[in-house]
Amino acid sequence: MSSDALRNSILAARDQRQALLDGLFPTPFPATVMLSLNLPGGEKTGARAERLFAWGEEALLKALKVTPALRGSDALGPFAFYHTRLQATQVKRLGMALETRHPAGRLLDLDIYDHAGRQVGRAELDIAPRSCLICCEPALACIHARRHSTEELVLKARAVIDAI
Repeated sequence: MSSDALRNSILAARDQRQALLDGLFPTPFPATVMLSLNLPGGEKTGARAERLFAWGEEALLKALKVTPALRGSDALGPFAFYHTRLQATQVKRLGMALETRHPAGRLLDLDIYDHAGRQVGRAELDIAPRSCLICCEPALACIHARRHSTEELVLKARAVIDAI
């Protein structure tokens, strides 16, 4: 797939996910969790992505009492939405603990939304930004500075997934 086609399919998948998410709100549940993957490079689907998602979903289900709302897969890989009776800020803290408990957690993306669909972010909880997969600097700083090659990031992600 060409880089333009890949970019277009990823953008279309993001738009479609946002439309699905928008359709879930408002909800009587205090929080909604979106579980997806945070994989570097163009390979967002396949056996590794499925294995990582299954691992992440199992960890999420052990950590939180959630009700499945919607599940799918697209150019960005597998994803699922869950509702919970816990408060959104509490769920965000539990989700971040899950993301930091194991190296593979760094490749998960747990987005938390309140009953109205407002996303709960790290900044509002006064929690440091997500760290880089390779070094301990903030991930966005590494992305903007291009400190690590895509190949280096992809190899690291593969090694982490292969270890679960």
